[in-house]
Amino acid sequence: MAGWLIFTGLNGAVLVALGAIGAHAFAGEGQAKAWFDTAWRYQGLHAVALLALSLALLKLEPGLPRTALSAGMALFVLGTVLFCGSLYKLAWTGSGLFPMSAPLGGGSLILGWLAVAVAGALYLRQAA
Repeated sequence: MAGWLIFTGLNGAVLVALGAIGAHAFAGEGQAKAWFDTAWRYQGLHAVALLALSLALLKLEPGLPRTALSAGMALFVLGTVLFCGSLYKLAWTGSGLFPMSAPLGGGSLILGWLAVAVAGALYLRQAA
């Protein structure tokens, strides 16, 4: 479980560094800046979500809610790498990671949120 906190801390550090670099690299650059800003916002949102879920995971007993929450977190990581990574690469080079990487990443982020909802429902059912 500490691995999630380590990853989250590193992800947050990368986020801050990218924000500083991007603020200078893409100042007033139209579409490239828009791609960069979108990637940065999504990475930031999911970095905060991963922090909260990492802390929640520490409190959950082994079982289905914990498994579903871990799956959601893994989908957040996959989605962040594919969606944000593709947009970052697009901003810097003009091409994405690979065809369909951004939509696959976006889909992973959506599935991650649904897995978090399932974890909550399973937790409520288990607690009843």
